[in-house]
Amino acid sequence: MPLYQRDNIPLEKFIQLIPDLVYIQEFPSKKITFMNRKFTDILGYQKEDLIQNDFSLDFALSESELMKWELRLEEYNKIINTGERIEYNIEVKHKNGSKVILRHRSMVLRSQSPEAQFEILHIAEDITQLQKHNELILQQRNQLNEAEKIFKYGSWEWYVGADTVRWSDGLYDVFGYDAKDFEVKEMTYGFYQKHIPVHEHEYTRSISEQSVQDKKNYYELEHSIIDAKGVFKYLAVKGKCYLDTQGNVTKVLGTSADITQIKNYELALEKKIEELFRSNQDLEQFAYIASHDLQEPLRKITAFANKLIERCADGLNEDGRFFVDRILYSSDRMKSLIDNLLAYSRISRNNIPLPFSEVNLNQIVQNAIGDLEIAVAKKNAQITVDDLPTIQAFPSQMHQLFLNLISNAIKFVDESTQPLVNIKVEEASLEEILRLKLTETQYWKISISDNGIGFEDEYKEKIFTMFHRVHGNAEFEGTGLGLAICAKIVENHQGHLSAQSTLQQGSVFTLYLPFKP
Repeated sequence: MPLYQRDNIPLEKFIQLIPDLVYIQEFPSKKITFMNRKFTDILGYQKEDLIQNDFSLDFALSESELMKWELRLEEYNKIINTGERIEYNIEVKHKNGSKVILRHRSMVLRSQSPEAQFEILHIAEDITQLQKHNELILQQRNQLNEAEKIFKYGSWEWYVGADTVRWSDGLYDVFGYDAKDFEVKEMTYGFYQKHIPVHEHEYTRSISEQSVQDKKNYYELEHSIIDAKGVFKYLAVKGKCYLDTQGNVTKVLGTSADITQIKNYELALEKKIEELFRSNQDLEQFAYIASHDLQEPLRKITAFANKLIERCADGLNEDGRFFVDRILYSSDRMKSLIDNLLAYSRISRNNIPLPFSEVNLNQIVQNAIGDLEIAVAKKNAQITVDDLPTIQAFPSQMHQLFLNLISNAIKFVDESTQPLVNIKVEEASLEEILRLKLTETQYWKISISDNGIGFEDEYKEKIFTMFHRVHGNAEFEGTGLGLAICAKIVENHQGHLSAQSTLQQGSVFTLYLPFKP
């Protein structure tokens, strides 16, 4: 029988125009006795391909698909001439080797040939792309579900006016439930609300309702819940309102994320900060009071030592004078240490936000050099200074900063060497600002270099800590607080202070000070 011709089918021309694949098979031989042109369009096989395979399509089916055909034979026998149809999908190999998935709708007819038990009319739709699309959607849904579990959040969808909210599987997890225990994925608003502590009901409800009323595009809030297992949790809720063409909110999509761990970290950190703040206040108060109270006995020690020299000078032998001189020397060092402690304490207390003022750094540096006039003259120090900028700062703290740095540059130099101090300035690069993680956008980079004794690289961080001294008292006087005070001043101005040095080859201290903190 011709493959494209069949007796008593007046609709053949019409069938050729149907966008789906149409073909007829005899059973049990499975011979194809009719097919429309879409057979070739969808599967690529011509009439000659079927002739070579005894008009059967078995050659294009896998073993598993052939087994399904055998199982389906019983269904065909049950629906002969009933007008019923069965639906199923089969996977067929295209002539080019690719996979084609066909959605079949089949009906059993009595055979017109004595050689066949019956015939089957197949109308098959190519759903290959649809199947791929569905598989992709399923894959994405599974990935989304996995992401919800990993990051402990769930999504929800609420249509305004409806009493139910559609939950994702992740939201059930957040609330301590198993999504498999719920046939319907829609829950009432009250079901969500019942997990929220009573004192937060009004707060959460009012924000949600007000956001819808105000037609906000986006809103967020935080609240706590007690989940199905009795576990207390903090949730971060984010919602997005969708409007219709009239501007009315029709639905709200949102997420509820479990932020309990983050919240506990925040609360613990806040507590630690409070404790640290109190501890720092106590320490600063102690340093201030202790330093202040130490002044009086120190003055008495100095006064009595001086009186001892005045009144008993003739009666003191060489050892006695040496001991009194050591007492006075130690008293001077103690006074210097107390003064520096008081200075550090005052600078720490000035960390409270205060209004800055315009400070001309040229004037600051000249004043500092003036205060060091005796030391400069004694060592014949040479100091060169670039034209420095005007910044927003605390004037007294800037004076203390440059006074300490220039003083160190002059002090820590061999006796046989003329101190050379260079103060240079340039605008800090964006790369430097990012590398140092500075908080402002524009900084001056000021370097103070010297030709002093320097220090080893391992000390470049330690020298800014309190009471740390690289060089002993026998060589150079000091309290170990000068650079700690400098670091504190720079910190108060949201800046950065660093040091680079090589032993016996001088040092460079670099300041990064913002244009306007």
